[in-house]
Amino acid sequence: MADNWFVHLWQKQRFKVLTIGASLYVLLVLIFLISHAIAPQRVGLLALAGIFAPYLFAPLALLVPFLFLRFTALLRIAFAIGVILFSLCFSPRLGTGSAQSIEGGRTITAMTWNFLGDNTRGGYVRQLINTHHPDLIALQEADWNGIDEAQDILRQYPYHLYGSGEAPPGEVLLSTLPILDHGQVTAPDGSRSVWDIPRILWARLDLGHGQTLLVVNAHPISSINTVYGCLFCPQRRDSQVKALHQFLQPFIQHGERLLMLGDMNTTDREPAYQDLSAGLQDTHLLVGKGSGHSWGIRGLNQYWAFLRIDYMFVTPKVKPLNLDTDCTSRGSDHCVLIGKFST
Repeated sequence: MADNWFVHLWQKQRFKVLTIGASLYVLLVLIFLISHAIAPQRVGLLALAGIFAPYLFAPLALLVPFLFLRFTALLRIAFAIGVILFSLCFSPRLGTGSAQSIEGGRTITAMTWNFLGDNTRGGYVRQLINTHHPDLIALQEADWNGIDEAQDILRQYPYHLYGSGEAPPGEVLLSTLPILDHGQVTAPDGSRSVWDIPRILWARLDLGHGQTLLVVNAHPISSINTVYGCLFCPQRRDSQVKALHQFLQPFIQHGERLLMLGDMNTTDREPAYQDLSAGLQDTHLLVGKGSGHSWGIRGLNQYWAFLRIDYMFVTPKVKPLNLDTDCTSRGSDHCVLIGKFST
C-alpha cells in the first residue's frame, strides 16, 4: 500500500516538474521573440537563434505523449499557449496567387535556382523548362561547361549571359527577351573589402513598346563557415547586401520596372533582410503559399525545407501574379522558385 502511495505521489510530482519546466520554456521563448522583434541582433548566438526561431517550439512536441494522462491539465495549457504563439508568429501563408494582371501589360514567367551542380544534372533544367516555360531563368552555382553543352537550351533562350567576362562565377541568365545592356556590381576601386568575387549580375531586357525590365541575379556570400574558425559570421554578407541595396536605390527611386531574384543567403528573420528588401516588394508575401522555405537538406526539402533564403523582389510597376516554391528533389539543397508577373 505504501509503495503504491509513493508511486502515485512521484507521478504527480513528476508531472508538476514537467509542467513548470514547459511553462518556463514557453515563457523564455516568448521573451526571446519579443526582444528579437524590438532589437534584432546581427551577430552572435542570439542572431543565430533568431534565424531558427520557429524550431525553438520543436521541443514542445515531446510533451504530446503526456497530454492525455491524468494530472496534466496545466501541462496542456502550457502546450496550448506554445501552439498559439507559434501559429501567431510563424503560421504558413495560405495565398492562392490570384492577383489580377496589369491591363495591357505583358505577362512573363521567371525562374531562379541555386543549381549547385554540374552538367550531369542538366536534364533537370530541361524538365523545368518543359514544365513551366519560363521567359527568364536565373541560376546560381551553375556549371558553365554544362551550359555550353546544352545547345538546345541556348537556342531556346537566344539571349544569355554566362562565362568569364559576362557573368559572375557560377551565375547564368537565360532570356527569351532581348538583352539591351548588362553588367556586374563590383567595388569602384577594384578592392575586395566588400566583394570577395563578383556576385551581382544585372541585365536590362526589352519588353517591347519602349518598355524595359531591369533584372538582377544576386548571390551574396553565405554567413555560415565562410570565415575561418567562425560558424556564423554575417558581417561580410551584410556588407554585400548593403552594397546591393545602394546599387538598386537609383532604379527604385526612378520608378523603374525591376525584378531581383536569386539565392540571397539571408533569411527573412535577419536584420539584413530589411536592407535587402527596402523599397521592394517580396513576391512570396504577396502571392506565395506555404512557408516559402527554399533551403535545407538534399532529399528532405520535398518534405520540409528549413529556411527561406531564395527570393523574388519587384518594384511596384511589376505586379506579382503567382509564386511557386518547388522543392522536388533534384540534387541541389535549394528549391526552385517560379514566379509569374505582369509588367
